[in-house]
Amino acid sequence: MIITDEQINKLKPYIENIDDLIQKGDVQDLLDAIDDVIVDNILGNNDEPDEEGIELQKIYDQIYNQN
Repeated sequence: MIITDEQINKLKPYIENIDDLIQKGDVQDLLDAIDDVIVDNILGNNDEPDEEGIELQKIYDQIYNQN
């Protein structure tokens, strides 16, 4: 799995088991975890992502494209 330290550090506050997901090596599991956080963000903001949600979506897209 290709993921940068910067991406990991940005995701750690949202995904408690990110280290386990990375070690497991299944990109789809990590993307699913990020997507869950994005959906929670959208639902908490009148069905629109805020800046935090937009940043998470960018990280999701980067990891998807890197792998």
